[in-house]
Amino acid sequence: MSVLHIKLQNAHLVKHYQKGMQRLLELPIKFGEDCSQNKHNEFFAYLSTLGGGLVGGDNYFQCFEVENTKATLQSQSNQKIYKGASTLNTEIKVDDNSVLVFHNDANIFYKNSDFKSKACVFAQENSKLFYLDGGYLGYANGDFKASMLFRLYINNKLALNDVFSYEDKTNLLSLYSYEYFYTIIIRANIQIESLHNDEIIMHTSTINDNQIVRILAKDNDIALKHINEIKLKFLQGVDMNVVITR
Repeated sequence: MSVLHIKLQNAHLVKHYQKGMQRLLELPIKFGEDCSQNKHNEFFAYLSTLGGGLVGGDNYFQCFEVENTKATLQSQSNQKIYKGASTLNTEIKVDDNSVLVFHNDANIFYKNSDFKSKACVFAQENSKLFYLDGGYLGYANGDFKASMLFRLYINNKLALNDVFSYEDKTNLLSLYSYEYFYTIIIRANIQIESLHNDEIIMHTSTINDNQIVRILAKDNDIALKHINEIKLKFLQGVDMNVVITR
């Protein structure tokens, strides 16, 4: 099993355990700024996996604890999911005084891949959260399996249980022409307009004071354009200085 366990406290990395193929790459909030001289309680890091992606038999576990910190954790690039069964389990804890942007670029599914992911976020009532995850269907031509589970707990009570489950092409029906799909989970009060045209479908719903944004797009650049617009609104609302990197 590959393991990554980090703890952020007052915008500093106070626990950093790495075993196997996962890596955390800490960067300064502003170019040229010493990470240790952070004055804004903000932290930025890329998450990466060595070896170019997940292959059959891979089992990854990652845990993130965020205390009194405004943090952005972002994948370094799209994560490739190759042939065979692989799993990724994520546990996130965010306290009342923290803001977390957790940005996963699209998982790229290859033919005969079987991917299972489970993300559990334990937040407090006043925690602020922007969580993004998604996938790309094209390389597999629909011949893959995926189960992506997201659970959000507020004050240790289940507030949101979201599942993307894909077994074969019949699951996609008329949506197969939209090769990119994303889900955004937001704990903040921002205005998001729905879209529905030939290039993108984007709709928002609210469950237990949490906003869920569903995006289907034919082109990833179009999807990311709207995702970054939403992310910018979130960053402005929580008074973060982090520059959007994509």
